[in-house]
Amino acid sequence: MTAAGLLRYLALPLAALGAMLACLPASAAGIVATVTDENGKPLSEAVITVTAAQPAPVPAAAAARLATATIDQRNEMFMPEVVVIHTGGAVIFRDSDQVRHHVYSFSTIKQFEFVQSPGDVSAPVRFDQAGIAAIGCNIHDNMIAYVYVTDAPWAAVTGPDGAVDIGGLPAGHFAATVWHPRLRPGITLPLHALTLATAETALSVTLPV
Repeated sequence: MTAAGLLRYLALPLAALGAMLACLPASAAGIVATVTDENGKPLSEAVITVTAAQPAPVPAAAAARLATATIDQRNEMFMPEVVVIHTGGAVIFRDSDQVRHHVYSFSTIKQFEFVQSPGDVSAPVRFDQAGIAAIGCNIHDNMIAYVYVTDAPWAAVTGPDGAVDIGGLPAGHFAATVWHPRLRPGITLPLHALTLATAETALSVTLPV
């Protein structure tokens, strides 16, 4: 085979690969949110919710992540302290302690109570109304958790570093809100306007807690 023929031969799979790449969808947009207190300390357990200015389809994977959540009970603590689910989603409670717990909520959006023995896993507790439900234990008063129920298409909870990455959003205009269980009373949560392209957009929020 001549040199020119060899080049033509090698170019065939490269051309096919280029055609395949051209057919792939453009990279989705994302938000990298960082939440701190007024002293600059990272705030874990902050809930970020994101809503599109215009209706936009939510990928199935993103919807599935907010369909259910699990709250464990370990060392007489609810773990994690905060979970976020879509309206109509459910939370499963697990007792990984060596003692019984009496899980309850008297919140306006959902009221329930049940006793769990060590190793028990509850039936899914469904939340059909948006809002925030505080969860406690009637045996251990120091235990508290929060279920944040939202209609927003995208939502996530910050980690120990006060940060969270929300990916898989289409390009466009969005509004984000940030909530934390230790917010000062009477605080009105501002809307943070965001314009997303095909790369990650940073959102930095300081909360008075």
